[in-house]
Amino acid sequence: MSNTYEGQEGLDERSAADREIIRLFAGIQSNDLEAFEAFHKLLAPRILAYSLSFTRDIDAAHDLLQTIMLQVYEHRGRFKEGNLMAWLFTIARNACRTWQMKSKRFEPLPDGFDMTATDTAPLDDDEVSIIQRAILSLPDEFRTVVVLHYFGDMGVAEIAEAEEISVSLVKMRLFRARKKLATILESALDHRYGQSR
Repeated sequence: MSNTYEGQEGLDERSAADREIIRLFAGIQSNDLEAFEAFHKLLAPRILAYSLSFTRDIDAAHDLLQTIMLQVYEHRGRFKEGNLMAWLFTIARNACRTWQMKSKRFEPLPDGFDMTATDTAPLDDDEVSIIQRAILSLPDEFRTVVVLHYFGDMGVAEIAEAEEISVSLVKMRLFRARKKLATILESALDHRYGQSR
């Protein structure tokens, strides 16, 4: 049986990593364990960042990462066509929400934990910590779209499909999250550097 990935609109615009994830998943569906290892390595940072947005605990996020990857592998035959990234993050969202219902507690991140997906800005440790705390202080619906968009490298349409909400709602949540982050960060940085900025 040939698996098609219809609904992968804009595939040419996707990052090379996303195209590689799609290619590797086709291998996983053919029981290629090496493809699964490469898939895991490529997707793990995104899933970990997403899990961390729910758990706020690095150990629990790592546990969820393994749970999610196991579920992806076990259910690989169920994906026939559509948006693969949305399907993957639906599995991740469901696992995270199950964890939330079971745990009903959040623990703070260890000091100095780096949640950034890439090292693109010359921020010192205190600035990184301020940004992480600001993101983690957002309400769940805002934090989730921010993490998926900026750390999970997902587009608005992919987030909408993964979260089962409209594209306009994703855009609104991103807009409101940015405004809220700007206010939080302005206050935190004014406190850190004084009012002289």
